Amino acid sequence: MKKKNIILLCIVCILSVFIFASLVVYAFIRQEQKDAGKTGDPQQGQEASDPSEVDTNENITPTIEPQPTATTAPTPQPTTPPTTAPNSELTYEIPHEDSDPIILGFAGDVNLDEAYYPVKKYDAEGQDINQCFSADLLQEMQSADVMMLNNEFAYSNRGTKASDKSFTFRAKPERVQILKEMGVDIVSLANNHALDYGQDALMDSFDTLDEAGISYVGAGENVDRAKAPVYYKVGNKTIAYVSASHVIFAMDWYASDTNPGMIGTYDPTMLVESIKEAKENSDYVVVFVHWGVERATKPEKYQRNLSKIYIDAGADAVIGCHPHVMQGLEFYQGKPIAYSLGNYWFNASEKESGMLKLYLKTDGTVDVQLLPAMNKDTETYLLTDEIEKKNYYNSIKGLSYDIQIDEDGFLSSTNE
Repeated sequence: MKKKNIILLCIVCILSVFIFASLVVYAFIRQEQKDAGKTGDPQQGQEASDPSEVDTNENITPTIEPQPTATTAPTPQPTTPPTTAPNSELTYEIPHEDSDPIILGFAGDVNLDEAYYPVKKYDAEGQDINQCFSADLLQEMQSADVMMLNNEFAYSNRGTKASDKSFTFRAKPERVQILKEMGVDIVSLANNHALDYGQDALMDSFDTLDEAGISYVGAGENVDRAKAPVYYKVGNKTIAYVSASHVIFAMDWYASDTNPGMIGTYDPTMLVESIKEAKENSDYVVVFVHWGVERATKPEKYQRNLSKIYIDAGADAVIGCHPHVMQGLEFYQGKPIAYSLGNYWFNASEKESGMLKLYLKTDGTVDVQLLPAMNKDTETYLLTDEIEKKNYYNSIKGLSYDIQIDEDGFLSSTNE
């Protein structure tokens, strides 16, 4: 073989090896990207007129961490040891007849952004909350001993909206009066919109809620406040609330020793610590968590895994939101899990909603009831027609795991 041909053959071989190696590297990178997508790091969403009607995919997370399983404990990390007594500044007292059950109420996502559907409806109706919720549903909220929901926006006139987010929500501080009219006592600020307008707006939210006498969990001026349980002494019982988000937009949204922010639960260690602290100081612990995939009616595997970790740590109930649609319910160790309570007052579309009620009875047992609510034309109302109620409960049962629902919405486990 001529020397020239040998040289050409060598060049061809070298090029072939280079191309093959490039293809291997490219395939490896693509697989890593796919794996990241499976663990909860979706792409940035598209602009739309209603974020609950499209998959906005604002589930952006700063890191990809392995998801815990229901049978494995979180990796221990150095953290502040639990306090021996509840913070008096985060403890609220509510008069209650000890012979009556304590009623805890829960609802999903509420959005009071100035340019959005609920506030426009409220103003168009002469700021009459009775035109935005049915009278019977308002009565249910206002009569609960403690009523909680997800506050998915900031209260502020300050701040600069995040430039790389599809949707940013902010309400005037005076809009907090709407929550008062609804009968809301406590909100979660651990979600993917509380910091839409930065830390100044978040701090304004704290001040606004404090002045209105509405407590908040899941966020704070520093990490200690953000992870701290809030307690309600109702009669002779103490109820503890903690909250965290599995949907955090950026690293600087996390609370730190010196910066305001919220608590995350990709690694559940810190939230588990808060649950254990709450358990030491209360009779009943509620975990309110922001998680899941928007518009998905079934929970992700990690939601089911984390809920069991929370209950194993001491939680008595796990309440979820963020998907903007109802997801099913489940019992674990006799404790209720509501994976998503959907939109409560968020948009103008027609879709199922719900108000969850927990009855803490004097004999130590707990009854769980789901009130059948609907959203339509920016009004949330209770279903009263028996056929509509039956269809609603059949739909929820189909999304749930091993539960029965009677005609009044009381839930029970088929495994117990």
